[in-house]
Amino acid sequence: MPLYDLVCIARRTKPRAVGAAVESVTSMFSKDDSKWKEEIVKPLMKTAALHVLDNGGVVRGFQRLQTQELPYRMRRHQEIFSHGITWAMQFDASPSTMAGLRKALSFDERVIRYTVVKLGDSLQDCTGAYNMPSTFTAPSPSSESQPEKNL
Repeated sequence: MPLYDLVCIARRTKPRAVGAAVESVTSMFSKDDSKWKEEIVKPLMKTAALHVLDNGGVVRGFQRLQTQELPYRMRRHQEIFSHGITWAMQFDASPSTMAGLRKALSFDERVIRYTVVKLGDSLQDCTGAYNMPSTFTAPSPSSESQPEKNL
C-alpha cells in the first residue's frame, strides 16, 4: 500500500445558519471561537481517519498545523473564506480507498481545500534509506600512511 500525505484546510468559523435558527449578529463575529475550532477539526480528522481504517488502511499520524490567514480568499460551498485551520494526516491506503476519501472530503462542508500527495510505494521510498553502492571500497590503511609526493 502506498504512503500518502493528506493536507486539509478546514473552515474556521461557524456556518451562518444552524438548522432553521440563525445565530445573532454579535455571536457571529465574536473573537472567541476556540471551542468551535475544536468542534470542527477533531470530528473532521476522525472522519478522515475512520474512512481510511474502515477500508483496510493504516493511519500513521496527524499534524495540526495552525489557524492562519489564507493567501487569497477561497470560495467553497457558496461561502467565501479568508481564514482556515490547516492540518495534515499521513496514512497508508489502497488507491480505491483514496478515491472514496477524495469524494467524502469534496462533499464535506467543513473542508475548504484539500490535497493528497503520494509519498511513495514502499517504505524505502518514503524514508529515503541510503543503499550503499556495491562498487564502494574503503580506502586501504597503507595508502593513508604514505606521504604525498610534490611534483
